[in-house]
Amino acid sequence: MVSEVKEAPWLVLRTRSRHESAVEQSLRQKQIRAYLPKRKVVRRSRGQKRVVELPLFPGYVFVQPDPNQYENMRYIRGSCGLILCGNRPATMPENDLQAVKIIVESGAEIAVDQALIPGRRVKVISGPFAGAMGELIRVKSGERLIINAHLLSSSLSVEVDISMVELI
Repeated sequence: MVSEVKEAPWLVLRTRSRHESAVEQSLRQKQIRAYLPKRKVVRRSRGQKRVVELPLFPGYVFVQPDPNQYENMRYIRGSCGLILCGNRPATMPENDLQAVKIIVESGAEIAVDQALIPGRRVKVISGPFAGAMGELIRVKSGERLIINAHLLSSSLSVEVDISMVELI
């Protein structure tokens, strides 16, 4: 009979603003498995373009500590502690983290907008639909949103420019 060794779960460690790389480096120095997904962004500085790497999820680093390494994680400069679910550390499903790794390693351009998540309530603030409220259905081709407004047990969908909408 072959017994499988179950790996420790991936956890999410919160960090201070702009301390993600330093926290990841400190974790690795302490031999704690860490993963900080990054994306490449073009920045203009003094008229020149340069490519910089920024965290895909600002303020977070994924960690996979062994049970005896939890104490070492408490004393890392820039770390704010694990994300909790109740009174236990919240776990990151392995397949979700693997999906993030595949996307990051693909080299594709990655756009992140934490505010524009389908299901969020929005209000149109300008244009012909000003005052209308609804649910964001999806972000379409860059700067366009599809909003669903429920009316009389039926649903109307309208496409609006992103600049015409605010989250509520």
